[in-house]
Amino acid sequence: MAWLIGVLLAALAAALVAAGYAVTRVQRTAERVRQAEQRMEGIEATTRQILEHFRGLSAGAVGQGEHLARLEQNLARLRRRLDQVAAAGGTDGSRFNQAIRMARKGAAAREIADTCEISQVEADLVVLLHGPGRGEGDGSG
Repeated sequence: MAWLIGVLLAALAAALVAAGYAVTRVQRTAERVRQAEQRMEGIEATTRQILEHFRGLSAGAVGQGEHLARLEQNLARLRRRLDQVAAAGGTDGSRFNQAIRMARKGAAAREIADTCEISQVEADLVVLLHGPGRGEGDGSG
């Protein structure tokens, strides 16, 4: 009977050791889960910040695109108006025609203004609209 009590005590001791080991493992696992949750919360916060920055950048890009579209419309309107003035004939028309030809050949705005007797602003506009590599006024006409 004593040997049975010894075996039971040994089994109880082994069970207590196993239970202690299991409790330690559960505590370590719980700590890892807590740390992982904290990291996830940090990642979620960072993700939210990135998303907000992205939304801001997107809105800014849309605004810039709209602004660029308006500028392109204005530039096209100015080009058409300048072409109308140049095509109108008369003294002003021939001066602008000459200015456009000079711009297409790469002349500087100052030279165009002096030669064609137009203002510096008008010469700058002619160079902007009809200078080399400027689309429809690139020397093909």
